[in-house]
Amino acid sequence: MFSEEDKSYPIELVADFLGVNSRTLYYYEKFALVCPLRRGRKRYYSKADIKWLKFIREMMYEQGMNLRSIIVLIRRRDQVIMNICPDDVVDCFKNYLVKKVDQDW
Repeated sequence: MFSEEDKSYPIELVADFLGVNSRTLYYYEKFALVCPLRRGRKRYYSKADIKWLKFIREMMYEQGMNLRSIIVLIRRRDQVIMNICPDDVVDCFKNYLVKKVDQDW
């Protein structure tokens, strides 16, 4: 139906799917954990964005990691993330890293 890169899912739907509120997704965006497409004031997420965010949430709630630790590991491009990252999410992680190479940390 939608490709992985289609930014077609509104923030309210994504927040509901992930079991969080919209403010949580704004918070993740603030720390550059996700870069949703903006159309006016609306934000839209791709399937790849959703898989990536779901993985981050799982690390927090199932692995017991806090957000700060996750961000540090991601910024260091740590193998810990790659080792616990499910195969279907690895591409999302690699896409995230490619997007972040050009940005200042």
